[in-house]
Amino acid sequence: MIIDARALGPTNTLRAPICVIGAGAAGTTLSLELAAAGHDVLLLEAGGRRVVRSAQDSLRAAQGGDAGHDRLELVRQKRLGGTTMQWGGRCVPFDQHDFAARPHVPLSGWPIDRAELDAHYAKAHRYLRLGEYEYRASRVLDGPVALLGDEVGASEIVDDDRVWRWSPPVRFGETFFARLTTSPRVRVLLHANVVELVQSGQAVTAARVALGDGRTVEVVADRFVVATGGLECARLLLASNATTPAGLGNEGGMLGACYMTHPYSEIGKLAFTDPVRARAAAFMRDIEGVYCRRLLALRPEVQRREGLLNMACALWYPDPVDPSHADPLLSAFVLTRWAMTRTHLDWRSQGVQRRYGANPKLLRHLANVGRGAPSTLRFAAEWGRQRWFSDRAVPSFMVVPATGVMRLRFDAEQSPDPANRVELSRERDGFGMPRLQVHFRVSDGDRQSMIRSLELIAAEFRRTGTATLALDDRRELLGRDLVDGTHQMGVTRMAATPRTGVVDGDCRVHGVPNLFVASSSVFPTGGVASPTLTIVALAIRLAATVSASLRSPAGVGSG
Repeated sequence: MIIDARALGPTNTLRAPICVIGAGAAGTTLSLELAAAGHDVLLLEAGGRRVVRSAQDSLRAAQGGDAGHDRLELVRQKRLGGTTMQWGGRCVPFDQHDFAARPHVPLSGWPIDRAELDAHYAKAHRYLRLGEYEYRASRVLDGPVALLGDEVGASEIVDDDRVWRWSPPVRFGETFFARLTTSPRVRVLLHANVVELVQSGQAVTAARVALGDGRTVEVVADRFVVATGGLECARLLLASNATTPAGLGNEGGMLGACYMTHPYSEIGKLAFTDPVRARAAAFMRDIEGVYCRRLLALRPEVQRREGLLNMACALWYPDPVDPSHADPLLSAFVLTRWAMTRTHLDWRSQGVQRRYGANPKLLRHLANVGRGAPSTLRFAAEWGRQRWFSDRAVPSFMVVPATGVMRLRFDAEQSPDPANRVELSRERDGFGMPRLQVHFRVSDGDRQSMIRSLELIAAEFRRTGTATLALDDRRELLGRDLVDGTHQMGVTRMAATPRTGVVDGDCRVHGVPNLFVASSSVFPTGGVASPTLTIVALAIRLAATVSASLRSPAGVGSG
């Protein structure tokens, strides 16, 4: 059942056994799993089925701060389905060594192991329509080309037998709308902005909901789960400070701290000795039709020996900005991005892609497109068909030059640093809730780790004789914009004790026995995996935990 909270009658209180706050990937998955286990759930969503200006404005950060990424209201959405409604669909599980305590990564180590998530990852694949739970290129692709040496997986330094997989992508507000509407155990309340969790003793007793017209209602429940997205989870816990002035779960001062995302960029000039190897840059489909793409990563033992953060690389098209490449498709891409930047048709064009809005030598790019007009039109028609009129969208634009000359695109891990944090400001949004102030930067140490990782990969290409990777621009990484802020992790981090984290290994808030968090905000470290797959896997795991706690005669204090 789906209800518009603004149409509620004269009531001050709603009741449910379980209250889930936020109807994105985590909240929707969790609610459906709990319903399947026989539990009644009230799912609160601050937005509607579409983007509403007042709800979206409440995501805006306060003036000031030093956020080194795109504006928060651009990279998030308050609506049914949350930010999955603008998600690209890329998925890969966290690596085994991401969960380990690493001496060279302060505050690293999860209180759970990767093995505890594997079954949940496999089930998350069904939610996200990712096909088989398998990420080895040699097992999912038909005859993958070796990138290093004579056969896939031959290098002892770099693992080239891995893939990303792409969801269609699944838009949770559309894909699961019918199930949410017809479920006899799930009530969805739209336009329900939770502004405070009310605590009595140790437990949370109610969620205070602002309806946007001056009215408020309280939701009373036995269990509460905050699933409002990476930064909003911390915001709600910080703002729930009437009884606990520092915020819920902030005994150790870690609430809002260790904000991480995934620094990324394209770099270098990669020239294959055999241009055929460059075909590995293309999007390929496995036997189930799932789009996959090859990735490269330093092996875990190399990362440990060198004291490096994790990093994953993919082959990428040459830099399209310089029209001397004479490629009509690359020039068409630049012109498209230039137009989107000028017209604000795409949120990325207002952030890290804004460089395309500068003067990109338009006449020379137009000349390139003109010379290749027939092939460009054919490509555009086929790409558009695959992007907009197919059950599975081709993930993004990609060109594989016949010359075999490419770049590397990397996604890097960011170290958990307490100085990178969010906190409440004095500025309030339209619902009366304090806006977040963000303090964030990518450290020089993290950038040096990226440079060293790229140098090791370049050396391995050179040693095997498969390619040369020139990294003349690697020092520029020390000052380059590297993040867009879409992957928000760490601010309610998972840890065994409240001294180093906000939630425990069950995602239960330390010191608040009936309050849980379902979000990428619980990740203690960020690895290189896009968060959505792990968010869904953790939500499935959390559903079993909450279900078990409700069956326990020990009540809210049971573990």
